Amino acid sequence: MSIAPLSDTNALSSIETTVTRLTSAAPSAIAVLQLDGSMALEYLDRVWRPNQGGRELQIDAIRYGFTLQDGFEKGESIVVCRTGDHRVEIHCHGGRLASETILRSLVSLGAMERSATAIMNTTDKEQTIAEAREDLVHATTLRTTAILLDQMRGALQREFETIQSSIQFGDLAEACARLKKLEDRWEVGRHLIVPWKVVFAGPPNSGKSSLLNLLLGYTRAIVHEQAGTTRDLLAERSSFDGWPVELIDGAGIRVATDSIESIGVENTMLQIASADCTLLLIDKTTGWTQTHSDILDQCGGKVVLVTTKADLILPKPDEDCLSKIPPQLLSSIAAEVETSSLAGTGLKQLMDAVVASLVSQEIRPGEPVPFRERHRALIASMIANTGQIAHPQGSSGT
Repeated sequence: MSIAPLSDTNALSSIETTVTRLTSAAPSAIAVLQLDGSMALEYLDRVWRPNQGGRELQIDAIRYGFTLQDGFEKGESIVVCRTGDHRVEIHCHGGRLASETILRSLVSLGAMERSATAIMNTTDKEQTIAEAREDLVHATTLRTTAILLDQMRGALQREFETIQSSIQFGDLAEACARLKKLEDRWEVGRHLIVPWKVVFAGPPNSGKSSLLNLLLGYTRAIVHEQAGTTRDLLAERSSFDGWPVELIDGAGIRVATDSIESIGVENTMLQIASADCTLLLIDKTTGWTQTHSDILDQCGGKVVLVTTKADLILPKPDEDCLSKIPPQLLSSIAAEVETSSLAGTGLKQLMDAVVASLVSQEIRPGEPVPFRERHRALIASMIANTGQIAHPQGSSGT
């Protein structure tokens, strides 16, 4: 999109005119830009035309139109709405190119690009509400968007105020109960934006890459009968039941045959140690091995045992996998699931098992959820202070 430059006088008066991307930069259905300032309407007039009627915009009236390329050619379809005397919203296709092209055109005319964070921090006095609005821009699923919308509407802010009121009136039991609920929801809250880390692990040829491709719905990892095909870490983002997850596939765990594979195995083990959930794959044709025990010993989070190639008919083993797991490691096992990448079975059960291992409680509409590190620290401080009030130093509290 090529735009002729404005006069020097207009350029000087555009200092107070800004353009802001209100939605995430990640690809989505719709992207929204806000043009705000004394030159907003003039800038808009130079980059768009309505599908029908004149170019005059009434406040809160929605107009359909298209962008201009080289000043006259019809470009991207957009929706325009004037939301104030000197403020306009531009709604366009959510692909990165469409919104970026329009934004760059407005900047070339003299508008200053401003972050959504800057707007939010200047329009909200309540910090928790401002933080929710900031994170909402980066929400990637309907479920996480709904939870952050509740916090933006004041759910967490009101809960903190209720807890403070309970403490002031001496109802420490009520305050502690509410703080404990918030503390329990912290793990969910911190993953509203940052996805849960789910790592595929197992010996070579246990079916990791095939299962990753099936869950993603497209071929991301190379599948080959030769052991050691996957060496680099492959990471892709998706969602299970509306919860954002990052699926990570790496080298099959074994004694490496060369230095490159050795690095791949080491990197995979590091991912396993820091994973929120590890999918420990067990090839039905080989069963549980010492390698599985070694992997399980390194797992940092919950573990879902995934038997692969379930479509094969084999003699029933003398004992199941759980009987071979050292007792001290059993507590990390969240579930067992059978899958077949060839038949496409067990995927729903696997995703449900992963979600159940990660999300310990249901979040109902309107409930408060802490989602920033600041909230976690505040809750911990309030719990400590409430405990000191309830049991002063030197008392014999139970």
